[in-house]
Amino acid sequence: MCVGGGRVSLENAIGYAKQRKAFNKVIADFGLVREKIANMATLIYVGESLVYRTVALMDAALSEVDKSTADAAKQTLKAIEEYAVECSIIKVWGSEMIDYIVDETLQIYAGYGFVEEYPAERAYRDARINRIFEGTNEINRLIITGFLLKRAMSGQLPLMPAIKHLMDEVLSGPSVAEELEGPLPEERKLVGQAKKLGLFAAGAATQKYMQAIQDQQEIMGAIADMTIEGYAMETAVLRAQKIVASKGEAAASLPIAMTRVYLAQAMEKIESAARKVIAAVADGDMLRTQLAILRRLAKYEPFNTVELRQQIDSIQMEPRISLAWCRCPQPSVRRHRPGSNP
Repeated sequence: MCVGGGRVSLENAIGYAKQRKAFNKVIADFGLVREKIANMATLIYVGESLVYRTVALMDAALSEVDKSTADAAKQTLKAIEEYAVECSIIKVWGSEMIDYIVDETLQIYAGYGFVEEYPAERAYRDARINRIFEGTNEINRLIITGFLLKRAMSGQLPLMPAIKHLMDEVLSGPSVAEELEGPLPEERKLVGQAKKLGLFAAGAATQKYMQAIQDQQEIMGAIADMTIEGYAMETAVLRAQKIVASKGEAAASLPIAMTRVYLAQAMEKIESAARKVIAAVADGDMLRTQLAILRRLAKYEPFNTVELRQQIDSIQMEPRISLAWCRCPQPSVRRHRPGSNP
């Protein structure tokens, strides 16, 4: 629903920007408006990828249920519950994505955005409920971290061994980076760094609070934010990889550009959330040491997001090509749990 609403708002924003004039030219020619269009298109691409990937994972799990058995209903429920974390991720991410899009759409409409005769007003008003119903986003953030920690404590999720492995790695000092083969090596490397940042912050928090971390909702929320962004980053890269494999890198230029733009902004959010957690669980020399590790894990060569957004926007503005990437292949189905294969 949020992805579909985002598409409609984006198309309205593009249509209005291409006919509204200011200073003797249409506002679609203004750089800051074009940047908004590119950001909205990128979020819709990532949101669509998240939904299709997770639903495909659930479909694959449900296909293994033997419907002829007496406990078929119980098996079905268990298969669906396995993806409670991913569903909470989509609920939080999607509802906050649509809020951003309708807000930017209203900004493009300017004063007319408040007028009921224009579509921006209703979209802006209606979108707000998404962060409340189906479980508030605050509750869903606690579900994300709570489920992951619960499964880690029970041994269902190898989270604690992954954290220990990462701590051993960072304490051993810098090492030669492994060269990745195949398409999008830098993007895949960045996803790996994002996972390490999340594991590092989660490890520092669990080491201090242990079971009592359930009472630290601000920290639980920050860990959830890192999990959400890590899952979204990986999903965007998987879809871009699949498009490269099926159509070639040249045909995948738009999905690759959108993926890079999203990776850049997601890494900023993950680093900020990790810094928040570390500042809350450490002080003095320990804080300085952990911040130095954080900076090392978060270090990467930035993409030229200005140029990438210009590329995205130029394609969105072409007649009958806007949102054509919706027909791109969806991300590959993988048996992945957030935080499970760091």
